[in-house]
This record gives sequence, C-alpha cells and structure tokens, in this order.
Amino acid sequence: MKKVNRNYVFFLALMTALASSLFLLEFLLPKPFPFMKIGLSNIIVLSLVLSSYYKEALLVSVSKSFIGSFVTGTLFSPTFLLSFCGGVTSCIVMIVFSKVLRGVSVFGLSVIGAFVHLMSQLFLVRILLIREDSIFSLYPFLALSAIVTGLFTGILCYLFMQHIEIGRLYEKACV
Repeated sequence: MKKVNRNYVFFLALMTALASSLFLLEFLLPKPFPFMKIGLSNIIVLSLVLSSYYKEALLVSVSKSFIGSFVTGTLFSPTFLLSFCGGVTSCIVMIVFSKVLRGVSVFGLSVIGAFVHLMSQLFLVRILLIREDSIFSLYPFLALSAIVTGLFTGILCYLFMQHIEIGRLYEKACV
C-alpha cells in the first residue's frame, strides 16, 4: 500500500478549504440573475492549473462542488449537477488549453474556463430540464457574461498569485 504524504493531504485540504470558502461566500452575495455566479472559487482551481498542478485542480474542483452543495443544501439537486458538471468540464478544458497553449495568460484561461462552464451548463439544462431548443437563445447573453466573469475571476486570480506562490506552498507541504 502506498504511503500518503500527510503534508500533501494538508495542501489539498487547504486548497479545497479556500475554494469551498469562496464558493460559500459567493452563495451569500446578491446575484444579478438567480442562475448567474461570478465563479470566485475558480480562482483556486485556476491558480492550480496555471501552476501545473492538474490532478490537484481537478480534485479541488470536485471537492468544492460537493462541499459547497452540501453546506448550501443543494447536494444532488439540479443545481449541484449543473455546478459539478460545469466545474469539472471547465477544469478539464483549462488543463488541456494550458498544456497545448503554453503561453496562454491567466485572463485567457479564465475566460475559456468561464465560457466552457456556462456552455456545458446550457447543454445540460437542454438535455435534462428544458427540452426545447429555445434555451439556446440565451447563448449570446451567456457568452457575454462568461467574458465578463472570466475576466473578473482572472484578475482576482492574478492578484491572488501575486501574493501566494502555489508552487512554493506545494513544495513546502510535500517535503
């Protein structure tokens, strides 16, 4: 049996706690539309992707969806399913883009993640909840909101990474 580094577990717990806290903070903030969120918890996921901690980014993305939904009472509801699928899909796409486009900026990757998150949710809503193609009339509005929220999250992630060096934190935790 492989021995688990306790410091590595601590690092994952810390990143998950930060992401979950931001998820819950955003839950308390007023929203312009009931279905619209900024995506504050994705600051942590994005910073992990940018630091090339891909497995950790995916684990944090999954964990924050479960923890946040459990605390807010939406676990296994359509809201949870949309959040979970959007988060995992956007994380995977951000990982692929960061590997393929080595020079992609934090802002570009954040907008890509926000766009994929919203589009995967739109398709899931179409498949599971609203079985009419008219749901796609929301596409222009969602695309614009993905750009705005993606840029905002990217700016916050940039500022976060200016103060917290994920790589150094990871190295200290895993020594």
